[in-house]
Amino acid sequence: MWERRFSGGLLWVVLAVWMVWAVSASGCGNDRAVTPPLDAGTDTGVDTGVDAGPPPPPERCASFAAPGVGPRFRDVSAAWGVDAPSLDVLASRVSVGDLDGDGYPDAIVHRTGSHNPTDFTAEPRAYTYRVLMNVDDGSGGRRFEDRTRESNYGATRSDGPDVGRAAHFAVYGDFDDDGDIDILSGTNGDPNNAATDPGHRSEVLLNDGSGVFALGPVSPVIVGSEGGRRIVTTAAATLLDHDRDGLLDAFVGNWFAQYGRSLYGMQDVLARNVGGGAFEEVTDLVGLRTEGDVDSPTTAAPTYGVTACDVDQDGDTDLLVSAYGRRWNQLWLREGDGYREVGAASAFAGDDAVDYSDNEFYRCYCQTTGSCTAPSPRISCDGLYWSDGTDDHPFRLNGNTFTTACADVDADGDMELYSAEIVHWHIGSSSDSSQLLVNDGPGADGTPKFSRPGNAATGLEVPHVGTSWNEGGISSGLADLDNDGRMDALLGTSDYPDQALRIYRQGADGRFAETTGESGIDHPCAPGFALADLDRDGDLDVLVASSTARDCRDAWPDGPALRVYENVSGQDANWTQLHLEGAGAAAGGANRSAIGALVRVTANGVTQTREVQGGHGTFGLQHDLDVTVGLGAACTIDRIEVIWPDAAGTTQVFENVPANYRMRVRQGEWPEYVVD
Repeated sequence: MWERRFSGGLLWVVLAVWMVWAVSASGCGNDRAVTPPLDAGTDTGVDTGVDAGPPPPPERCASFAAPGVGPRFRDVSAAWGVDAPSLDVLASRVSVGDLDGDGYPDAIVHRTGSHNPTDFTAEPRAYTYRVLMNVDDGSGGRRFEDRTRESNYGATRSDGPDVGRAAHFAVYGDFDDDGDIDILSGTNGDPNNAATDPGHRSEVLLNDGSGVFALGPVSPVIVGSEGGRRIVTTAAATLLDHDRDGLLDAFVGNWFAQYGRSLYGMQDVLARNVGGGAFEEVTDLVGLRTEGDVDSPTTAAPTYGVTACDVDQDGDTDLLVSAYGRRWNQLWLREGDGYREVGAASAFAGDDAVDYSDNEFYRCYCQTTGSCTAPSPRISCDGLYWSDGTDDHPFRLNGNTFTTACADVDADGDMELYSAEIVHWHIGSSSDSSQLLVNDGPGADGTPKFSRPGNAATGLEVPHVGTSWNEGGISSGLADLDNDGRMDALLGTSDYPDQALRIYRQGADGRFAETTGESGIDHPCAPGFALADLDRDGDLDVLVASSTARDCRDAWPDGPALRVYENVSGQDANWTQLHLEGAGAAAGGANRSAIGALVRVTANGVTQTREVQGGHGTFGLQHDLDVTVGLGAACTIDRIEVIWPDAAGTTQVFENVPANYRMRVRQGEWPEYVVD
């Protein structure tokens, strides 16, 4: 993919640098300008220079007629080879990343429901995970090829080659500063049932550059305390450079310490990268230790998802914890060298609905014990599932939050949050539903404040079918699916009747409208999805995993199939796409994967903000690290600003950029336009 480039840049501003290039460009093929990197010793504190680069490639322009038809997709699973006659891929979770460095996103999928190792002597259909490489199909298209065994993703510390390590999710980033994507592979154990433990733990896998991996150094903070002897309920992980030293760190979220026996969660941990793929724990050092009474907002909650993003846009990365068990969510705001928990102060912890009088378990408790007065229950009271003195406290009157997506939805420069929650009719109105949290800016103390307009106001409603309805929100995402310049929303719901992947298109008035039925994606019971431009045509395609839990067995009787949905509407609008590469720790720059970088794209008087994020939500939802921005009718971009996640906050600016090109942007160098 990277062999055919048009090198050019249009206007480049780097803080504290005046560089005059003596270059020439012929304007086609492999004839490209020579663009020397920044001097690693240059001070980047003051904006002092502007220099025009080589000429741009030819203008490309799509005839976009707003409001357009909205996002449209078609099922191309057969063409990509993931259906039953071909690779027959079963998946409940999916993550994407360019594992072999060819410019195209690959995928790793996992199945749920087992803590067992993978038996590589069985048919691939039975593997608990698959590594799928995005390859040329020989006729100008793309397809997936199974490289599960060749990739060495299932490597173990002690078992033979026919045993694959027990693993449940994967997030991607360059850990060893060598320019390729490595993997943090998460393993979830069950402390209640040690007999099911094969002894495998989460691992760091280092890439040789071709998509073949080797186990990294053993780091206790990754494998769990006590040298990996303790079974850890790892449920999520995200990547960030918390100290801006050019090396990617990891924030790992853990679920209940003992599910069904205690309300306490297992401690979440921050793992600092010390180089070479090794990590040390800095949880206490930065103030992330969660201790205290179970009803404290900062006590360890059962974490189901973690997200890292710059919520308050102050140039560092904040941490969000999505908690299960109707517990408070936590927002850890980065301040100085540590973090301050502001979940309740920001309104991220939960909504303000705490009336539990319509909780059917509470009504059964009142009827059975006679200790309280409530309306007659609408369920059969075959047991007591309400604990007086616990379930009536505020810390148990929130949501079952699985995922929190973070993005600038309203194009005002700060980050909104979109939560995915499971809620049941019989729990009542105190249980939070999946919803959008609007960032209203900082308060007097600098804490961001979120409002909850409600799904009726935003249009993000989930249909309630029948009296005994459920909302099975597990995964959420925010992206511009039709390239009209406005962020759309996706919600993956599962496990109960009438659950599916739901797509909501944002209109010009900022309100969303569900377009699932018209979109061409009809995917029931969708616990996970990944967004990536699989064919590199400028719009986002969707890979969707499936569930066979509970009622979803009827939807997928042959197993939880993976489906590939090609975007067939994004090409009707204009777009830009950036592949960012930080200079790396050795050069004193941003991490090589550019995770944490902010991109601001201004066209037709509107500035859109994107952040490169390293996985989010429950069990490692990972979208393409490349940044895709829809431009609607705009054929020229007035300004692209890249703020690199290094210690200096180095900034590059490009002006009058032509739309409809994919660009490779290395920190401190001119962008290279990909010309196919």
